[in-house]
Amino acid sequence: KFGMLEFKHGNPEHGRTMFEGIVSNYPKRMDIWSIYMDMEVKYGGGKANQAQARHLFERCLSLDEIRKKPKKMKLVFRKYMEFENALGNQNKLAELRTRVEQYLE
Repeated sequence: KFGMLEFKHGNPEHGRTMFEGIVSNYPKRMDIWSIYMDMEVKYGGGKANQAQARHLFERCLSLDEIRKKPKKMKLVFRKYMEFENALGNQNKLAELRTRVEQYLE
């Protein structure tokens, strides 16, 4: 809750710090990852946020705790694709579709 408030009220760096502590202690908790991703996309702020959000998505996709669960992977891929679609980045969307296909094999 406090991390969400920090993001919403103009201090995303403090919000990131709080979420980082939580996800490092509870890496399997997809609900926390999901909120963190949503806050980063919505309130992270500016061009620098795009790189920060992509890094967060990529980090989440690379975790073994998440890679083992198709439902969790589906959620992360969906959020990542929505983010890239909102930016109009067709190249990244095509790359993500390829990664989804590779994951499903």
